[in-house]
Amino acid sequence: MHALFVTIDGGGNLPPALLLAREITRRGGTARFLGHATQRAAIERAGFHFLPYTRGREYDSAAPRSTASGLWQMTGVFADRGIGRDAVAAARREPTDVVVVDCLLWGALEETTAAGLPVAQLVHTLWDYFVRNTAGPVGWVGRVHGAHPPRAMRTPSLSLVTVRPDFEITPDAVRPASVRHVGVLWQDPPVEARPDTARPRVLVSLSTASFPGQQRALQHSLDALAGLPVEVVATTGPSIDPADLRVPRNAVVHRHLDHGEVLPRTSLVIGHGGHGTTMRALTHGVPVLVLPMHPLLDQPAIGRAVVRHGAGRVLSKRARPAPIRAAVEALLADGPERAGAAHLGREIRTQDGATQAVDLLASHQWESVRV
Repeated sequence: MHALFVTIDGGGNLPPALLLAREITRRGGTARFLGHATQRAAIERAGFHFLPYTRGREYDSAAPRSTASGLWQMTGVFADRGIGRDAVAAARREPTDVVVVDCLLWGALEETTAAGLPVAQLVHTLWDYFVRNTAGPVGWVGRVHGAHPPRAMRTPSLSLVTVRPDFEITPDAVRPASVRHVGVLWQDPPVEARPDTARPRVLVSLSTASFPGQQRALQHSLDALAGLPVEVVATTGPSIDPADLRVPRNAVVHRHLDHGEVLPRTSLVIGHGGHGTTMRALTHGVPVLVLPMHPLLDQPAIGRAVVRHGAGRVLSKRARPAPIRAAVEALLADGPERAGAAHLGREIRTQDGATQAVDLLASHQWESVRV
């Protein structure tokens, strides 16, 4: 199988694409990526060929923006048909059996399917969220930019949703036959966390993308953990300079750190509700305290699903240190959320979603022939 991945600098959306590409190449296929210049290093570090957009507009998710300007710029990239034209040209330059398009790229989905390419949509978080999102304010702004988000989402004949169905907003809803939930993709070796019970480790990570109020939420989290008998590991990503934070004596702050290095010995994750970060913690059976960073993204819905499964709690990103500290102490105790996270972890570790996803790509009857 020869696959072309069409992606976007959106933070946690890239790892699922890389994991699918890795499984394709493990089976003897090839994978190459078309994306934003800011993604080059991560894609090439993973061992894949990178192609930059030439017609599509540039975008850097770590650049600071207000809520309004962020929505406008972000949806402009989502709707960008130049990205789609780049994808069509790239698919026709080399043998391509499937074009895997990020579900955020409405313009690219419309352009590639209109060109008759075999297109699979990669949905890296809740399908229900995206359906509601395209019908709400984000979708309305997308239409102003010239896309038709609801139609774009339903155009591909195969949509791979890297989510457990029971994490969906409406778990029992009837969805199109083209929508296939493949489950969680393992970013790390699927092992149960074995933390140090004498000095628990708390991992704090509030997204690699930039959101209003993110630095304040990170500082409040660090203040809440100061003085507790815990080891704190925090990551800021490119949008926050660690030098701008007050770091307590029991904490170490990294700009970049692979969470896979610390999760097997971690007791609790404080995160923003991104699907990737949340599922990475739960794969290890680690409970999560969710502080959603943006009300229009999937983060609040992910937080509600975590609570529904009894695997963690949710607080506002404006929460002060005292309620964060209280939630941390409760989640570190040997209570129901620890048991809920451990149960979810055991279920997630039974099957890697990448295997099922590539099986579906290989067996799908595409409506058009190989390019």
